Amino acid sequence: MIYGDSIVPIVYYSAESHPELESEAGRARANWYGVQPSLLPLAFFDGTNRAPQVTLPDSFYPVYRNMTDGARAQKTVLEMKLDSTIVESQRIAIRVHIEPTDSTIDAMTGLRLVAVVYEDSVPYYSLLMGDTVYISRVVRTVVGDSFGVPLRLKFGTGYDTLLRAPYAGYNIDRIGVAVAVQDVATRAVLQSVIKQRVKN
Repeated sequence: MIYGDSIVPIVYYSAESHPELESEAGRARANWYGVQPSLLPLAFFDGTNRAPQVTLPDSFYPVYRNMTDGARAQKTVLEMKLDSTIVESQRIAIRVHIEPTDSTIDAMTGLRLVAVVYEDSVPYYSLLMGDTVYISRVVRTVVGDSFGVPLRLKFGTGYDTLLRAPYAGYNIDRIGVAVAVQDVATRAVLQSVIKQRVKN
């Protein structure tokens, strides 16, 4: 689901539902959240708000609409943008710019820059459907470790960095990246941005 410019869709598939699409980084983050393997999808908004489970994809929007609108109404303490995403030899380079917009950011010491590389429209044969289906936004890796890279921000001072991640074995035409700033103490996602395809 994509709704507005500040909501990032990140998908993790558990071993119970799609074992061949599982990633080490996704598994580690699921464990961090205490998510048990299940055939039902489970969503968290802004890293903290657990959403009701939804079984039918067509019902995602009606169920999550109020939570999405609530997330968009919150005041941001920083702005983010991806200036560029460069395809290198078996790697992608992600240039990130962050601009703190509130002085409360100065006291936040547990921040992480979490850059998730995903592959979109991955073909998968479903025994349930008896056909090949295409699964969106499959998490392949997280830059750094499963919880990103440490980050310290200061109000009035812009932050720029270049993150690199491998994409060996995945279709570069279907690779995208979602980047977020997350407080590991509270699990709150302060801001996020997405680039649907890194190869232009």
